[in-house]
Amino acid sequence: MESTTIQSNENGLSPRTLASIWLLTGPTVLLVIVSLLVAILNMVFNPTMWMRADTEPYAATPLGFTVANVLLFGIGSLALIAWLPALITGIILIATRKK
Repeated sequence: MESTTIQSNENGLSPRTLASIWLLTGPTVLLVIVSLLVAILNMVFNPTMWMRADTEPYAATPLGFTVANVLLFGIGSLALIAWLPALITGIILIATRKK
């Protein structure tokens, strides 16, 4: 019979354990980072959010900010859609690992 050995990295974690850790933390961290980037982009750098006098005309949002918002919205949506399946898969990988 052949014996199967699991390769481990320098931390002593198997690839299966590393994959489960990435699946458990990845979508959540990505969602937090995207949310922070959207807030920073719109509240700090967007010139239409800055205070101005009442007599000044309202300016449209520049195209670059619109494109960045659409891209960040898409990335955030994918992270949100992937969150629950990744969480379930990560828990299953940790719970069924071979000891």
